Amino acid sequence: LNQHELYEESFEEIPFSLASKLRVTHTPLAEEDRQYPISVIGHRGSPYTALENTSRSFLHAAQAGADGIELDVFLLKCGSLVVFHGSGGDENPGLLHSYCKTKGSILDYTAKEARQLLTFNKYFDEFGCGPNEITHPDDNNTKLPHYCYVHTLKEVLSTLRDHPDVSPNFEIKIELKGPNTAAPTLELVRMLNMESQCQYSSFDHSRIAEVRKLDANAITGALFASDVPVDFVERCLAVGASEVHFKYDTCSYERVHAAHSAGLNTMAWFRGPIGMEEDHTSKYFDVGNEDISMYQTVLMSGVKSMCVNKPDVMVKALKDTQRIKSHLPLI
Repeated sequence: LNQHELYEESFEEIPFSLASKLRVTHTPLAEEDRQYPISVIGHRGSPYTALENTSRSFLHAAQAGADGIELDVFLLKCGSLVVFHGSGGDENPGLLHSYCKTKGSILDYTAKEARQLLTFNKYFDEFGCGPNEITHPDDNNTKLPHYCYVHTLKEVLSTLRDHPDVSPNFEIKIELKGPNTAAPTLELVRMLNMESQCQYSSFDHSRIAEVRKLDANAITGALFASDVPVDFVERCLAVGASEVHFKYDTCSYERVHAAHSAGLNTMAWFRGPIGMEEDHTSKYFDVGNEDISMYQTVLMSGVKSMCVNKPDVMVKALKDTQRIKSHLPLI
């Protein structure tokens, strides 16, 4: 038996432990996979400091030291691409009832209607920034100009391309959330000359295959939810994915090792604030809710990128890890 097989045989999962779930209780098995920079990606920007999926939130992530951001894209009936997440599962995304306290879906609107008619629910727990950071157009707030509207993808990309606080190497991971998004998204990215910055992901892996057909050089990520199939590597390779995007608590050392061995990069994505609070209070008692201990635990899997809701905390976690390593005695 090799080292990997011995580890697999000897492992016994500990209840309510994220480290145990990820099989990283016995380090330094992951050390060999951590000789590279870790990319910090802001999940929908920096949603604990500004409303998610807005230019303000994305800029906050960049200013906190993140290497990139992740955003969600829908194609509306007017032909415009907008940046929005919404309620509903991946089979029925973009619902408005929790996000905007109205019926229907973002797909029912044109971009102009969405910007003018939809306002965000200030007291929805998914908005980690809290009500004081969420603006409405009729607010009399001179300190915080109105920014909480449904942005077009063109507006967001142009802002990130041109803002002085955003590096030319800043990664923009575009999740193709709604149907028929692949071709128009790639076309817009080409028009803005942002091919080197933009990457594409989806839970619907047929969209990854479509991107690969349209652009042989694009970086693409196959997203997986809680149930990661045994043949996930083969599925990624079949659609031409460049990366595997694991839900953070499925990002085990064995899966990361298998992906890297197949030439695939890896990313751990974290749930939104409601989901992370649920996990923290009912599943994992050995770490906090997206605190440094949680991030360091996931890093022990050997994953190469972390898509987090608190990019400022993640940047600090990396600095603390590097500081500890720099003071370790040489052996």
